[in-house]
Amino acid sequence: MPATIQMYGPSGTHIPPPSPSNQQKAHHNGSDPSAICAKLVTVNRGRREAVILKLNKPATIGRNPRCDYVVAGTFVSGVHCTLSAVRSPNGGVIVSCQDSSRNGIRLNGHRINKTVVILMHGDSLEIPDSLTFTCQHIWKDLHEKVELFDPEHPTQSARTMTVGKYLVTNQKLGSGSFATVHLAFDTSHTNCRQVACKTIRTKKECDKRQIFKEISILNRLEHPNINRIYDTEQNDEFMFIFLQLCTGGDLFTYIIAYAEKESRLCEAEAKFIMYQLLIGLLYLHSKMISHRDLKPENILLHVPGPYPRIVIADFGLARPRAYQETLNVCGTVSYLPPEGILALDQEHLKYVGMPSDCWSAGVILYVMLWYDIHILKTLSFTTVQWRSSFRRRVDI
Repeated sequence: MPATIQMYGPSGTHIPPPSPSNQQKAHHNGSDPSAICAKLVTVNRGRREAVILKLNKPATIGRNPRCDYVVAGTFVSGVHCTLSAVRSPNGGVIVSCQDSSRNGIRLNGHRINKTVVILMHGDSLEIPDSLTFTCQHIWKDLHEKVELFDPEHPTQSARTMTVGKYLVTNQKLGSGSFATVHLAFDTSHTNCRQVACKTIRTKKECDKRQIFKEISILNRLEHPNINRIYDTEQNDEFMFIFLQLCTGGDLFTYIIAYAEKESRLCEAEAKFIMYQLLIGLLYLHSKMISHRDLKPENILLHVPGPYPRIVIADFGLARPRAYQETLNVCGTVSYLPPEGILALDQEHLKYVGMPSDCWSAGVILYVMLWYDIHILKTLSFTTVQWRSSFRRRVDI
């Protein structure tokens, strides 16, 4: 007789397995906040059970009776770990696990403790001397590829490629006009540390110069609110930049999640995020570097959840000697200061990157406190169109 599948929602109550039609709806309905994203399946006392994970609705596993899934055992902490699912910038879903236990957990045999990891489809999550869960993604990213950098074919299973000491997966964390970010593993690290791999196709020599400038800037920076660089690799076709992994998505996606519920960030949380952004900018400007493309899409959340630590990312348009005036305007038009807008049509006009960053930060604060979903999505659309049109004007 086959084992019964017991599924538990955020309230801890048993719910029946979804019918095929409901599974299909959860798979494709990206706009439904209640859509089931993933489940962690285990065998508990001979029964198959699963922790159900929904978008933006964390689930806890632990010994405490208030946890969404209760596990008894001497080595199990009150709240052993927290599972989360958030939208990724490219429209998929990032499923993550944050360990808060004394004894840690094992991801595919590697011990992790007091950190956050991304869970891919098929990953094994073990609580020591207790249960083992298998992660099953239900809501797939329809834009994933079979080959890591193949723009044509949809994927059927997770794949990896070796780049130096790293294993780069086809789990896409984000993408833009000029780069794609994938989940990767540092095999030289004791516990096979997860990192983000920014992959840029280098067709021209000028592309390489621009990338090396970004790498040079990142190597000079070390701050909790600025994305940290670990390593770089390159081959004849691609440049690979290995960066600190952030599991909470980006600020724009976070704001959109509120706007879709006809809500917005509370003033206290917006103030907390803005404070971190200004602290990061202060550090950046003290190094005489301007970012020149500050916007919510380029601000990452270190972990999912409210009041997050934010990390400034994407230094592709950053410029040293930021106190100097420049004739070349770059960035995103919706976040440019008035002098930058004027300089688009009047090429003799100059503007300075550091004040431009401050203006962009002010626009970001306004966007955090705004909740019109249509205007927010228009800002995002304008960003993409402008960047692709004006990239050639970036000064090297």
